[in-house]
Amino acid sequence: MKKTIASVTCGGLLLLVIPLLFLRCQNINPFNDTRFPNNMSNSHPPILIEFVDEDQPNIMFPKNLTISISGPDRNLVLSDLESKNHKIVGNLLSLVLSPNAKPSVKHPISFTITAKGKHYEQVSKNITISTLSNQSYTIPMNYE
Repeated sequence: MKKTIASVTCGGLLLLVIPLLFLRCQNINPFNDTRFPNNMSNSHPPILIEFVDEDQPNIMFPKNLTISISGPDRNLVLSDLESKNHKIVGNLLSLVLSPNAKPSVKHPISFTITAKGKHYEQVSKNITISTLSNQSYTIPMNYE
């Protein structure tokens, strides 16, 4: 009889404590004050830039490139994380236009990408965007 009462008491306590633990855990959110970029709501389609070795485009690609963006609309060109810190992953640079950018045939967005890498000559490419669609470019680089 004592074992039955103890079992019922323990079971009752567990039924009370377990829901309280779940309720308490729901208030712990490690991402509570973290802001993630919302690329889906306001941003434009990506602009993908691929850097290739001009002599061996399918075998080698330039590594550790330094990128700069200049030109009249450079402030409208962002990384895919909506920052102005442009980084290459592998041999790809992914960019987006600022949500404020409204490219059109009458008012295109123009900028220049300049890349320089160890053992590669500096290269620049002018890009003009007049429509909101996925864009991709290949920039060949000359090995010094």
